[in-house]
Amino acid sequence: MEKIEILKKVCRLKIFRNLSTDELKLYILLLTSAQGLNKEEQIDLEIIRRVFGELFTIEQLKEMGFSLKKHKLANLSLSCLEEDKDRYPSDNSGQNVKLSFELYDAPYKSG
Repeated sequence: MEKIEILKKVCRLKIFRNLSTDELKLYILLLTSAQGLNKEEQIDLEIIRRVFGELFTIEQLKEMGFSLKKHKLANLSLSCLEEDKDRYPSDNSGQNVKLSFELYDAPYKSG
């Protein structure tokens, strides 16, 4: 996957004009972290929090994930280590919480 070419296409596609600044920031973060398109990847929630700030919530992440999925750009889901499952919903530290994501290539096929 040539990330520079994808970023150039991102700048030209109308679909990205419909994203909020934070949604676009998340997409670019995921793109730079990804090894490829159409395959499941993971990133630590802690990394996302470093980009968006400590007050960033899981609810905000879910909303951005819904938007990226609605625009057929990516699919996101949260997971945590087995021993932390009881703490997960209220765990605001982001430690041991992973964001699984898949970036779709559909926008680039037509654009």
